[in-house]
Amino acid sequence: MRQSIRRYMPSRRERLTLWGLLGLLFILLSSMVLWSTALYRQQLTDEAYRDASRQLSFKANELRLGVERRVLLTESLVAFVETELRYNGYVDYGRFNQFSSHFVPALPDVKNLSLYPSGVAWYVYPQKGNELLLGVNLFQDTRPAIRENAERARGLRTVTLVGPLELIQGGSGLVTRQSVYHDDQFWGFASVVLDMKDLLGGISDDFQHEQFDIALRVNGNVLLGESALFGGSRLRELVDVPDGTWELAGQLKEEALRQIETKLWLARFGSAAVMMLVLYLLYVQLTGRYKLEAKVDERTRELQEANEEIEASNEELIAIEEELREQNRMLASKERELHFLAYRDPLTGLFNRSCFNLHLEQTIARAGEQPGKGVALLYLDLDQFKLVNDTFGHQLGDHLLREASLRLTDRQERGLERMPGDGPACFRLGGDEFTVVLPGVSGMREAEVLADAIIGRFRMPFQLRGAEYFLTTSIGIALYPDHGADAEELTKHADLAMYRAKEEGKNHYKWFDGTEEAGAAELMELRNGLRRALERGEFELHYQPQIEAASGRLTGLEALLRWNHPRFGQVSPQKFIPLAEETGLIVEIGAWALREACAQNKAWQDAGAAGLRIAVNLSARQFAAPDLVGTVRRVLEDTGLDPSCLELEITENMAMRNENLATLEQLRDMGILLSIDDFGTQHSSLSYLKRLPVGRIKIDRSFVSGIGVDERDEAIIHAMLLIARRLKLSVVAEGVESDLQLSYLLEHDCDEIQGYLFFRPQSAEQTGEVLRRIRHRPSAPRKTGSERA
Repeated sequence: MRQSIRRYMPSRRERLTLWGLLGLLFILLSSMVLWSTALYRQQLTDEAYRDASRQLSFKANELRLGVERRVLLTESLVAFVETELRYNGYVDYGRFNQFSSHFVPALPDVKNLSLYPSGVAWYVYPQKGNELLLGVNLFQDTRPAIRENAERARGLRTVTLVGPLELIQGGSGLVTRQSVYHDDQFWGFASVVLDMKDLLGGISDDFQHEQFDIALRVNGNVLLGESALFGGSRLRELVDVPDGTWELAGQLKEEALRQIETKLWLARFGSAAVMMLVLYLLYVQLTGRYKLEAKVDERTRELQEANEEIEASNEELIAIEEELREQNRMLASKERELHFLAYRDPLTGLFNRSCFNLHLEQTIARAGEQPGKGVALLYLDLDQFKLVNDTFGHQLGDHLLREASLRLTDRQERGLERMPGDGPACFRLGGDEFTVVLPGVSGMREAEVLADAIIGRFRMPFQLRGAEYFLTTSIGIALYPDHGADAEELTKHADLAMYRAKEEGKNHYKWFDGTEEAGAAELMELRNGLRRALERGEFELHYQPQIEAASGRLTGLEALLRWNHPRFGQVSPQKFIPLAEETGLIVEIGAWALREACAQNKAWQDAGAAGLRIAVNLSARQFAAPDLVGTVRRVLEDTGLDPSCLELEITENMAMRNENLATLEQLRDMGILLSIDDFGTQHSSLSYLKRLPVGRIKIDRSFVSGIGVDERDEAIIHAMLLIARRLKLSVVAEGVESDLQLSYLLEHDCDEIQGYLFFRPQSAEQTGEVLRRIRHRPSAPRKTGSERA
């Protein structure tokens, strides 16, 4: 044995050569580690600065957009003054206050809006706190910066910006000012005074950053951070504002630099460990130690084989027994998994519809054997869940359903029991519908206590994206055997009671009493009928013309969906559209409506109605469907309709979501006109309106109906028209039904009119007849008689 080992040991000379080679390799590898870690440090530092530069650029863009929004307010004030001068020859103080009151309370950083006829302050809103400003002559102001700005602004017709400076009424701020000209004669100035601290707070909640320090310099004055950051920092951003450039500077924090050093030391340690491992393996390889280990392993295997031959029979039996046990364990695990999938809802962990049907039948069967005992079934639906789901997306909707299931079970842990126990059991049937089976009840009181408790749990707000949202639940209750002899009938009656609870205002429970079956049964029949209505050809499109206000010319049509039910006749869109949204069928129905409207418009154009535009509504579900742009492109290609003759109407909520901006831009780039339907009824945002690729807005009929009735509606319409004109957007007013409404809209330069005053929605055949009559006339003045009908 010793001789065998000696045969594989290196000589003294070979050992010296080996150690010399290892030493040289150690020096080479160490040099490579130092060089590579130095490059890694530079890479980490550059990455940190690039990331900080992107963040600083974002802050700069955020600041620029905030200032631009305030500049837009000044331009809106100038547009108001120009309109007043054009129609009245003077600015009415009451209308000025009314106009200003829409903005000052809403924007905390706006200290006042003021007008300076001939350079003298005579119009100020609000006057409280700004009394010292009245009568001030800008051209004779004691502050040189104010005088210089006034002289310069008089020669310009754009917004100027001066400050920050001390204000006459106290405090400091920025002043945006723009000259007003009437008939090419200088009239005066329009000014907006901004509080710098509130401005920064309104633009960004926090200008600080955890990775780097930030400083802001305005016209040479450092308003935020340390002035030293403007010395030699690598992080610099310029913010273009009227009359100057603001500067942002940044510097990486010491903590960020320490993190880089920590990563560098970890890299060095790892590299050193790898280097030592390589040297060791090389040493083992060169000395031939593996030959000795192979010899030892070979002898060991020989002994093990001899031992295995002796114990082969016993070990084979043990192995077979263990394999059988493992297979039994795997079968049991698979059985539990399959049972869970069969009877559990994967999203919430509650029991599912299949388990509910089985459990309710078994519970009713047991209750039949216990005189005096019944079964209460609570059928729950989340109020306004569809709105939250469509607004925030399905991911947050799923989170909301999981949270609702926790509240339903009072946040008790859901174990992995195979079937519900003897107590109350909760189930999710699908969507936002849940049930609770309460066995062994003696009367109605027990179910009412449970329903009150569940409603109480839903009174607490839900947390979504850091904000609180309130979501209630409506509950229908049915009692076995009073309200149903079997599981199917009991479920149906609890469902009907739930719908009655929703109709009566939601957020409460309702017992089934037999009176709600007719109306709810009709609703259920409509829901079921929707699934076959498309293939049965029960849908059709009606078309309502849109009239150019200035000329009376028919410029376009809006396609409106109608459902002719075989039993109920014409079903109101206000009734079946929400059902289609709820069931998800709106995507398929909307695609049919888009194709039908485009094909019909192409047919009318081929018959002589050249350039006719068709407007089609897109629902939130359609917009969330994959490949919306591809669907629209295929419809246009199949029908041969020019994209410029298609208008797609979307809601404000859909337009304001950032994830939809890319889709809107692709549709706009195809040449399609995009418009915002029912503008002003949802979450209007002027900053988003400026960025959105839309070409027109539609004033909702709720505002139009207020013309001549409510001055606030008229003021809102007037503001919409002014803003649209400044943003170069066309405007369509919906629901125009009277001459008074038409006169007001014509007076304020509304572009197009749509409503019963001109045409009601009509079938394709009737609309075609209208188009044929109009082709024989040079214009289409306001209709009367049969054409209005």
